[in-house]
Amino acid sequence: MKLKLIHKYIIKELIPVFLMGNISFIAILLLDKLMSLSDLFFTKGIPGWLIIQTIIFYLPSFLVITIPTSALLATTFVFGRMSSDSEIIAMRAAGAGKRFFLKPTMIFAVFVFFFGVVMSIWLMPVGSFHAAQNLISMSKLVSVKDIKEKEIYEELDGFVFYADKKISNIKYENLMIIEKEENSVITAKAAEITPTGDYSLLFQLKDGSVLTIREDGKHSKINFNTFAINVPILGASGVSINTERLMPAGELVSNFNTSPIYRFEFSKRFSMPFAAVILCVFGASVGMFFHRSGKSLAIPSTIIVVAVYNTLFMIAENYAKSGSVEPFSAAWVPNAIFAVVSVISYRRAL
Repeated sequence: MKLKLIHKYIIKELIPVFLMGNISFIAILLLDKLMSLSDLFFTKGIPGWLIIQTIIFYLPSFLVITIPTSALLATTFVFGRMSSDSEIIAMRAAGAGKRFFLKPTMIFAVFVFFFGVVMSIWLMPVGSFHAAQNLISMSKLVSVKDIKEKEIYEELDGFVFYADKKISNIKYENLMIIEKEENSVITAKAAEITPTGDYSLLFQLKDGSVLTIREDGKHSKINFNTFAINVPILGASGVSINTERLMPAGELVSNFNTSPIYRFEFSKRFSMPFAAVILCVFGASVGMFFHRSGKSLAIPSTIIVVAVYNTLFMIAENYAKSGSVEPFSAAWVPNAIFAVVSVISYRRAL
């Protein structure tokens, strides 16, 4: 009965660290996207609710990564703390063997595995799909209200803008537009810039000219009373919702014969959650092996192990794409390597 209580005690210690690890790692992964999304809110006029919704849709794809990482952190930290506080020694003196510590670790690992499978198989493709849809919706709402008077504006790829005077968020006077690809300069005494709702901005220009420099160095000039052009928004047309990372499992299966990447992606949906099981055992062994510094090694060892695992995973993915390794097996190569290392390290820890 006492052994079962101690198992519950270990699991209760693991869960809070696991949850805090996920929150911390998600916050780190969100930093880059928060920078770009906040720019859309403050300078491009995108509604805040749409940005918040997009961040929520991104969470499952982040959790697929943070779940095994946080599982490793939790086991390393908890078993390291128990080891440094001599709790492991006390339990072993009371008759606890190698299997005793493995049982709560595996119960926790199985819970984490199923949590990861739910994310990778169901929530990640659904969330990523809706996040991509939101990005497309955002591209329809983008404005250039952050253009300032007498300042160069280069936020739209391939174009440079300069306005002598800003009347409102959409109206300008003495606007100059440089089209880099066409080697042309467009000037207009009056301009109105509005989103079209179709991944572009509509420039309605009045009383101006178009100066174009040809490849032979000669130039031509055309004057106009009214002129309208559509300027494509950066990245809008490039948002794809048909990549393998966004596909549900059933769609991946139907594309198995199309490319090896679909078979690799399907296998990865299971191999990455299962990595949590292997990393839990490895984390427990590291925490127990370093009796005095196991707890302090939790974060640096987690970073190193995850970096090595991701490197192995990228190598395996490249081999799968090239056809050098069978795609289903390639996704499990890092797990196989770490499984061997985990078994050896766990035996040595005790």
